Amino acid sequence: MNDLVKYGLIAAAIGGFYLYSEFGGQSYTEDDIDLDAVLDVTVDSIYAFQGTLDGVDHESLDADDTFLEFAAELQDNYNAAVPVLHTAAIGVAPGSDASLLAYEDLNANSIMDEGEDALFLVEIDGEQSRVIASSRSGAVNDHHFSGTGLLAGYLIGSMMSRQRMAGVTSSSLAQKKPVTARAAAKARAGSGSHSKGK
Repeated sequence: MNDLVKYGLIAAAIGGFYLYSEFGGQSYTEDDIDLDAVLDVTVDSIYAFQGTLDGVDHESLDADDTFLEFAAELQDNYNAAVPVLHTAAIGVAPGSDASLLAYEDLNANSIMDEGEDALFLVEIDGEQSRVIASSRSGAVNDHHFSGTGLLAGYLIGSMMSRQRMAGVTSSSLAQKKPVTARAAAKARAGSGSHSKGK
């Protein structure tokens, strides 16, 4: 268990670095990732995974292990998606703040190595009952949960607890509104956040 937790924390640190370097200050490029498809797979995976936990004594579960198991299952589902989400294998690095960073796993070893680019980030906004996906181009899309079943479930509950421990606030997630990649690039250009020659 400790090795799994350690892996998750290391992946989160590496993921945070790549997220900053890859998602911050880029000029506009057309997304090669369909965030609608990402959200479809993510939400279906959450429902299916939660279904496997229904009826299980939650006292017997370890929240860290459960989150890492979900990240591994989500990785499998991203790679099995039809049509494909990305031309190369996709890895998923679980963050200590309950985020899930998808990256281009060029050597398919399920570890984010140097030179493997971040593709998109998935976050849970429990306060507004939605899953948020953000691409490296700055595009943001979301999908709202129907009903309260998922929010009452063990997986989302433990992810929200992990967010609180990491200092993630509901207001910071609430600020993430859907935006296209082109609109995000125009906003960055207007604020002078990157130079023209970049």
